[in-house]
Amino acid sequence: MEDLIKVKAIVDYVFERQNEDGGYTFCREAESNAQDTFYALKVLEMVGAQPRNVDKTVRFLQGLQHDDGDFDSVKVAYYVIQSLSQLGHMQLKQLDRLHQSFDEVFAGLKNPSTYVNIEIVSEIENIHLAVELLNTLDFSINAEGVTKQILSLWNSDRSFGNTRNSRIASTYHALGTLKILNYDVEALRVTLSWIRRCEIPSGGFVASPELLTTYLEDIYFGVKALEALNESLRYSEETLRFIANLQNPNGGFRRSIFLGISTFESTYQALSCTKIILSFLKR
Repeated sequence: MEDLIKVKAIVDYVFERQNEDGGYTFCREAESNAQDTFYALKVLEMVGAQPRNVDKTVRFLQGLQHDDGDFDSVKVAYYVIQSLSQLGHMQLKQLDRLHQSFDEVFAGLKNPSTYVNIEIVSEIENIHLAVELLNTLDFSINAEGVTKQILSLWNSDRSFGNTRNSRIASTYHALGTLKILNYDVEALRVTLSWIRRCEIPSGGFVASPELLTTYLEDIYFGVKALEALNESLRYSEETLRFIANLQNPNGGFRRSIFLGISTFESTYQALSCTKIILSFLKR
């Protein structure tokens, strides 16, 4: 991977953006937050670097849980619990409350034809995160009910999600959720043809076949969707080069050739895609 991306620069980028409280932020002098801390720790793990000031990071993450055991959102719960799990510190309060707080999330897909929020990446994302988190904690999940809700978002073109949203994201989140629920995604193999229509010969993926602009998150969702179906990319070398060209001088990655700022999320997505593609090429 060193031949494709500058790993040391990535490590320096992450370390330089750890705050005094132990949390992280992709932008200097901003407050630490759960999302950036999660992605910073995942990036360090992926490149084999040990995080610094772990005790402070643990206290910062634990402080994001409310006294009653709840969190501000599904995402905050996911980022905090998965980060603490990675660090080997799972001392949190009343985690059984997650079942209750996630009821609203699972109810969100009961009327999928009208469930649209243009500010989110996918209407299935929170479902995916909640299912993954409950599975990590070994909590019970209404697998049959959630599976039925996800399958209700399977479109006639064999993508997933409300057609007014970014469907490569929804397609990945649907397949990822179904795999956790032990659903046989081979039964959805016809979805592969739709994913292939989003794949770009010059490298990467677009959010849906009628779009032209490639963003890093769409490459990530496309690569992960193919991985869920145990399929490799058609244009692996081109995609690896495209991703490598998104690394900034500060070590982090930007989401497109048009947007210059590095973020931890984009850096994580770049590393994840690179590792998955390289693993397929070694087969």
